Amino acid sequence: MKWPGGKRWLADTVAALFSKRDRYVEPFLGGGAVYFTLKPRTAILADINEDLIAAFTSVRDHPSAVIRRLSVLRINRETFRRYRGASPDTMLDRAVRLLYLNRTAFNGIYRVNAKGRFNVPFGCKKGTKVCDGENLRACSRALKGSTLTSADFRTVLREVRVSDAIYIDPPYTVKHDNNGFRRYNERIFSWNDQVDLARKLNFLAENGAEVVVSNACHKEVSGLYSRQDFAVVEIERASCVAGDAQHRGPCKELLLISRSIGRHADLDGIFKSSGVRARLVAGIR
Repeated sequence: MKWPGGKRWLADTVAALFSKRDRYVEPFLGGGAVYFTLKPRTAILADINEDLIAAFTSVRDHPSAVIRRLSVLRINRETFRRYRGASPDTMLDRAVRLLYLNRTAFNGIYRVNAKGRFNVPFGCKKGTKVCDGENLRACSRALKGSTLTSADFRTVLREVRVSDAIYIDPPYTVKHDNNGFRRYNERIFSWNDQVDLARKLNFLAENGAEVVVSNACHKEVSGLYSRQDFAVVEIERASCVAGDAQHRGPCKELLLISRSIGRHADLDGIFKSSGVRARLVAGIR
């Protein structure tokens, strides 16, 4: 599903960087694009968004119930308003609400405000289907080897082993004035969170874990990561933030790739074959 800051456009590239490790770990799951591309045998998948984890868990464990509930829902403003204002208690009800709103909201996005209330207006594209049963069953099968949990990244990373493959995609916004990066992003992921995250990942990378981090292209962010343990790669993509395509333009992001990956992966070849524009800024080759 579409998710703000989702990495569907980068999923093939990130998946190609990892070798076959014992387990895959993703503490900021979002739409799960990299996970579904990589299809690891076992995984720890987490996100602080409880409704999102409820949706993934219900699809994994009860796909028929999810499909049955979604298939009877109509796409209209009345149904949309009813689900937008609902506060379901059960995991299945929360899953159905999230999946319905994700499909029918403007630009296909599920987003909440500071109070946790869904704040995207109705406005899906013509021909949108609320329920794709075949895809939901495929996702259910792909999730069978995963442990799903709603937790802060610190809790998740405490369970990580150096034999794991770890993909990190924290919340951030790249459309900002460079000097105002900290202030601009403070509400979605604080600077202290960035510092704490980098400290833990530097330790894991130094000890041999395979780590890939996507983050904002900002010198203060890249400066948090050890040049001994990470390659810093600048990548470019078309922005999908603006609702109107004419207001979208190219924006740069960072990929930080741990030394254990750089030893076995042909980084130049991977970026060339994926079509992602990339430039090595610093660190290992």
